[in-house]
Amino acid sequence: MSPIAPMHARCVLVMLALAAVGAHAAFASVNAPPAVYENEPVLSAPTLVQPALLSGPDFRVVPEVRVRGYMADFLIDSKFGPLRAGSAELLAVRVSELPALEALDRASRSGAFAHALAERGRKTGAAILNVVRHPVDTVTGIPAGVARYFGHQWDLWTGRAQSVADRSSREFENKGDPYRAPPGPMTAGRDAPPEDAAALPEQKSRAWYARAGSEAGREAKRYLKYSQERRDMAKLLGVDPNSTNPLLDEKLDELAWAAVWGNFSAGEALGQVVGTAADVVSWSGKLNQYVLEKTPEDLREENRTALLRFCSDDYSVRQFLRRGGFTDTSRAALVQTLEKLKPASGCNELVELGATTRDEVEARYLVDALKLILVHAPDATGGDLLVAGAGLAYRTRDGKLVLPLPVDYLSYTGELAEFLDQPAFRYAEKTVLIGGDASLLAQREFTQRGWNLVLRAPYEGAPAYAWAATGRAEKTDRKK
Repeated sequence: MSPIAPMHARCVLVMLALAAVGAHAAFASVNAPPAVYENEPVLSAPTLVQPALLSGPDFRVVPEVRVRGYMADFLIDSKFGPLRAGSAELLAVRVSELPALEALDRASRSGAFAHALAERGRKTGAAILNVVRHPVDTVTGIPAGVARYFGHQWDLWTGRAQSVADRSSREFENKGDPYRAPPGPMTAGRDAPPEDAAALPEQKSRAWYARAGSEAGREAKRYLKYSQERRDMAKLLGVDPNSTNPLLDEKLDELAWAAVWGNFSAGEALGQVVGTAADVVSWSGKLNQYVLEKTPEDLREENRTALLRFCSDDYSVRQFLRRGGFTDTSRAALVQTLEKLKPASGCNELVELGATTRDEVEARYLVDALKLILVHAPDATGGDLLVAGAGLAYRTRDGKLVLPLPVDYLSYTGELAEFLDQPAFRYAEKTVLIGGDASLLAQREFTQRGWNLVLRAPYEGAPAYAWAATGRAEKTDRKK
């Protein structure tokens, strides 16, 4: 027999064995059960928040709450109009603002405010002056929650590599001044400044309002007075002057301009009608006094200085201070939390991510994520902020991974599955901190992937459900 024959036979056997293995694998693949994902649920409002937030003399919350993008989407039917709160945290804020709305509405119909509004002959908040019941279904816009943070791609207005490559061209377009925007509606009809304007000693500013003559100068002064009047009223009422509540925002605008038109102090006039803040609102303990005492310009500059202690990219910091869904209040909260965390790296990525936020819910998510890390990560300070997908994670100094997820309810969706399977999460010791609750399937998928799981993890400013799980109330400096 030829020596080749046994070798040929062995090759045939090996090929048959491999074919059998391949066939078995193909059979197993075809017959493997498909991945099971969940739709986000509709939950009962009392399972998410305490009863005091669900109804009162002037409002009620629709009891069925749809979860959208892992956040509870509450609908509030108030006598001032319909309101939407895109998270349990925001529901508490919106309910706390209702007494202030009542006070502002009362003030608009009496005293100096009523006279100024009548003299002016127009009411910027006319839709609110006639207090009627509005059907909740007139609220428009579907919130996205924070699902974008679980996206596979980090979808930024600029990525780290892109920002380095394109920064020179962006700054060139702005003639080296990051604050100088390209021509827009305010500049379209005005003369362009001479190219050597900077060399002229009398040319102290190239801003549109400085080039447009005395009329624009008067309008700028009016605006500055309006801004101060608005802050004075907010301070008296104990509400955030930067609130994104559309009803409160409109009413503060209306009365602030009325004070400018009538040349009187809005704070004093409001105090004569409604008394002191203690008589008007129930202080929540969460309003940042630091924000109330600063002008927007001073606050941004102080935030910029603080951020540059941790960030190396001044351009990205400036963009964060002017872009995205953050208000001056939420930016201050992020900066102050960052100062406590003192990360060794990742600040540049954090502010770039912050500049892409689209609304208050997304902005609060980033702030709350930092707060979760600060409370629950052992020896949290001095670690590294990481961007995973479009979400935020943290590597402690001893090499452990912490994933903060300040969401209301986490379902196991296909998007979440892709998020969890990222190579960035391949750590031996890793903990996920979920601010709210998670489905049983989501909990199982986390633990099967090696995560230590913490549900209803409390943090500073967390919804009451998180603190209820600890058996204690949140510690805040509340005014009596």
